[in-house]
Amino acid sequence: MTTRLAWLAAVTAIAAWAQQPGEAAARQALFGLLKSSPDVPSVEPEIHGRVTEEGLYVEDVSWRAADGESVPAYVIRPVGEEGPLPSVVCLHGSSGSRDSMTTKEFGTGEWTRPGRDGPHIRMLGWARELARRGFMVLAMTQRGLDVRDPPINVQANALLVQGHTAMGLIIGEIRQGLTYLTQRGDAGKIGITGMSFGGITAFYTWLADDRVAAAAPICGGVGSVRSFVRQGRLSYHGTYWWIPDMLKWGDHGEFAAAMAPRPLLVWAPTSDVGMPRHGVDLFRARAEPAYDSKGASTALRILQPPGGHSFSAEAFEAMASFFGEFLR
Repeated sequence: MTTRLAWLAAVTAIAAWAQQPGEAAARQALFGLLKSSPDVPSVEPEIHGRVTEEGLYVEDVSWRAADGESVPAYVIRPVGEEGPLPSVVCLHGSSGSRDSMTTKEFGTGEWTRPGRDGPHIRMLGWARELARRGFMVLAMTQRGLDVRDPPINVQANALLVQGHTAMGLIIGEIRQGLTYLTQRGDAGKIGITGMSFGGITAFYTWLADDRVAAAAPICGGVGSVRSFVRQGRLSYHGTYWWIPDMLKWGDHGEFAAAMAPRPLLVWAPTSDVGMPRHGVDLFRARAEPAYDSKGASTALRILQPPGGHSFSAEAFEAMASFFGEFLR
């Protein structure tokens, strides 16, 4: 199916969402909103090098996105582990990169993003730490962040008037990463996680692609778009976060409910300005009954600790434990 025909099929499927809010209808509706093809994307990876460090293989890889942009990533897996390993796609926030996620140091530390004079504090090395714990990880630098100019909101504004969405292109690149993992003989069940910007892109990738077995967005702005419009700080999220016409067809909770019983963990601190508590409560009220009805109440975990927008050690441990349970 050509990209144009596939997109038209997805748009047509939006109408089915209201009458049949199941997984397939929800996914097709989402592709229509994202203005992207539901077809599994192809990928032609280029391997730039491979080193062994501290008992880990670290592979430098990139591929071309649909519009020709280069997508840089690292693939890291433990040395000596034979056969398929559970795999996790790791996605950073707006001030991070594949490099900040894969430092040898693990934990809260200082990081200086390109073009900035001074450092900021963030969680470092968390993707590499997942590899130390027996996962194969794909840590990719996301579109419009770090060295991938122009900035994502500049791209998002221009894409809208050309009939595209930034989120659609972002998800397309991540789905190419999924294709690469499925092509490898050493990739087992695939999970996806991310912080902030990476949290929302992880959530939408989980909705869009059933090759993702489990997702754990951290402080990712997951909750209720409708509630955020009414009560949130509208200037907080960039253009990429806003998907045109979404609320005509469903809020985050409705789309998540349609995916039951696929495992989902949402880390949602009660004072996170990007995902206000009221919206997360609405998400819970919509999604939990769907999981309960499928006998899968433990597969949906909405964790609301006190605190603000931060990737904490507690969030990492909750995510790692969740993947240990549902990917192994």
